[in-house]
Amino acid sequence: MKIVVRSVFLWLMFVLQVSAADAGELIYRHGFSFVNDQRYPPDFTHFEYLNPDAPKGGTLVMSTALDINNFSDEWDNAVDVAPGLTDIYDFLLIRADDELSGYYGRLAQGIAVADDLLSISFRLHPHARWHDGRPLTAHDVKFTFDYAMTTIDGSLFMNWLESTEVLGDHEILFRLTEELTTTHLALFSYNRILPAHYWKGRDPSKTTLVPPPGSGPYRVADFEQGRFVRYERVRDYWGKDLPVNRGRFNFDEIRFDVYRDSTVAREALRKGLFDVWFEGDPRHWVSSYDTPARENGWLVLTGAPNGMYIGPAVVLAFNVRRPPFDDPLVREALTNAMDYGWLNRVLNHGLYQQSPSYFTNSVFASSGLPDKNELELLEPFRDRIPPRVFTHSFNNPRSTGYGRNREALLRARELLAEAGWRIRDGILANADGEPFELEFLSQYPEEKRILLPYIEALKKLGIDARIRLVESAQLIYRRRSYDFDAMIHAYQLMVPPDLQATYYLHSSAANSPVTGNVAGITDPVVDFLIAKVGMASTLDDMVASSRALDRVLLWNFYNVPLRAFSDLRIVHWDKFGRADLDYEPLNQSVFPQGWWYDEAKAARIPETN
Repeated sequence: MKIVVRSVFLWLMFVLQVSAADAGELIYRHGFSFVNDQRYPPDFTHFEYLNPDAPKGGTLVMSTALDINNFSDEWDNAVDVAPGLTDIYDFLLIRADDELSGYYGRLAQGIAVADDLLSISFRLHPHARWHDGRPLTAHDVKFTFDYAMTTIDGSLFMNWLESTEVLGDHEILFRLTEELTTTHLALFSYNRILPAHYWKGRDPSKTTLVPPPGSGPYRVADFEQGRFVRYERVRDYWGKDLPVNRGRFNFDEIRFDVYRDSTVAREALRKGLFDVWFEGDPRHWVSSYDTPARENGWLVLTGAPNGMYIGPAVVLAFNVRRPPFDDPLVREALTNAMDYGWLNRVLNHGLYQQSPSYFTNSVFASSGLPDKNELELLEPFRDRIPPRVFTHSFNNPRSTGYGRNREALLRARELLAEAGWRIRDGILANADGEPFELEFLSQYPEEKRILLPYIEALKKLGIDARIRLVESAQLIYRRRSYDFDAMIHAYQLMVPPDLQATYYLHSSAANSPVTGNVAGITDPVVDFLIAKVGMASTLDDMVASSRALDRVLLWNFYNVPLRAFSDLRIVHWDKFGRADLDYEPLNQSVFPQGWWYDEAKAARIPETN
């Protein structure tokens, strides 16, 4: 028995010595970036796009269409979380809003990356605390990532994580199965750290109306299910003086009021019942805010570059898991049938752009023909990707926006005929006489504005197209069982396009109903290029990989892009301050974190408008 105990003891000492040696070889830094020189040195005092002297105080009232039904926004939780909950937590890293891929420590006081890129270590701030007063330690970090790896989503997006090892109360080492990339850094910055002492014995994936303790700048102060949630600033927040936080989190209170109907919400905004509205409907942007309050300068319409998101904001996705949508010729024909010029002119006042790329409005978007660096990536797959990738510059089908778009419909008919679909007695059918049927699955009646004109065009081609409106539970069930032909859904590809590319485009996400790969794209070439994007160690490498990926996706016609991300259209009462910048940061997180309540401005506005 003594021999066994001694053997175990010696083994443990060996493991600890190895771990200590590994940690000793690491050099801790204040930040890390693969693709750009970091803008901020170790002794920086604040991010330049924030006002470090912003006053604290006041209340910000926002609207939300989400019910207040859940305070657990963790892996595999399918119920919408209460808006604003992110700010009760802290994260290991934070990305600078004015850098392409510069990450800095938030919970992490230091970041150390091994020379072989197969491990990364974080040294935590020793004074980090949970709101209940308990210290936040490496054990909480290990609990968080170990739990994430037990979930479907976590195992999908963090299968590169081999193990986590606590080196001390404030030091943790992550071992990786592959070399560290910008994608991994992004996940370390997105994964909120959970309090192990609270969640042990509880299931974070279960819906709860009990707000958990956090460690961040705000805590839940009050809420009423389905009506509102109110957050209060934590006055003794442990991280309030960190350089990455100076100038953030300036409101004493942030409240979200529930408005399930956007028309009612706009009326409430005009009356002054809440402060800020992001206008997503161009009809209202051009015509709904001509009010005395705006004439007096109290209600302001402003735009802000949306540099955080790139590519299409909304797409029409074809389910390539089932025929005939598994045929690229059919998908190209359906793309030609969409008269976006007419839709944009009539429905959107010409304010939108049809995204010509999966990475529009960034250096990662393809244009023209592939350059030398792209060809090096694409050439090995010449026999597995569309030939036009090498010979043609991609352009969306164009129209004048008037008339019936006859040329595009004729081209669509040619493509359908090439795919084996021909008109028989006025009905488009295949060689077996089966009619071409297309059902659009939708939860939102307003999507009829887009789909009904499209259906009329499809009928001219002999296609039996229709809309199936369902409530949310049925939509979730049919999407999870992949029982649909096509549906409109949102894209949120961020710059750089490393992490989200996996979520929206990789084959590993095609058979997970909670991801963004609604179309079901399963292409080994796409997977390879996504991996190259994530592994890029220079901006040039990332640009070449992204553009090559873009071309392969575009020429396969998986989605019809409906509109690209554009400037944010913000309507707000003019009672706030923000940093006076001569440039716009990439990330929209400056609002509301970088805004503050301006008492002098607010005093100008009557209480009843």
